[in-house]
Amino acid sequence: YICITDHIGTFKIANALDKKRIRKQRKEIDKINKKLKNFTILQGGEVNIKGDGTLDMKDSVLKNLDFVLAAIHSGFKNPKEQITNRIIQAMENENIDAIAHPTGRLINKRPAYELDFQKVFDAAKRTKTLMEIDSFPNRLDLNDVHAKAAIKVGVKLIIDTDAHDAEHLQFMRFGIATARRAGAEKKDVVNTKSLKEFLKILK
Repeated sequence: YICITDHIGTFKIANALDKKRIRKQRKEIDKINKKLKNFTILQGGEVNIKGDGTLDMKDSVLKNLDFVLAAIHSGFKNPKEQITNRIIQAMENENIDAIAHPTGRLINKRPAYELDFQKVFDAAKRTKTLMEIDSFPNRLDLNDVHAKAAIKVGVKLIIDTDAHDAEHLQFMRFGIATARRAGAEKKDVVNTKSLKEFLKILK
């Protein structure tokens, strides 16, 4: 299986899908799934966490997606407590399955924002929210140290490519390497599971 997680909402920089385009994408995915054998395409989305912790897409739309990531894309210089609370508020939404690139870093370009990892990981465990290891070479976020801390608390990880092109799918190996450096095992990473098991883990 594969999950397509385009940006959704009003985030213009990322050409985010609005409600109408999300519906159109669902029709396309459903059409292709009918032709596929032993393989499934899931429809997901990456929604922006706004400055006040609310999400840039209505719950009525999010609940119809198979998988939803939430991420911070602005306000990187907010105080540590505010950024921590923004992420925790997003995790408390029943439609949010995972937090994408949790520290916001871009290697050699942008440092990670200030975050209270203990609070975030405790909330992730409580809300059954997954933490992402973004495999894109300039992200690798969570890094190995933070991924190890998440595992220690009992938080489950999901490794993905953040692919913006088919060629980027090969970046998966970098995320897997990061998880291995963190001491992750198969049981710690949800997309090692079968489709049926994977869907059962999601909120």
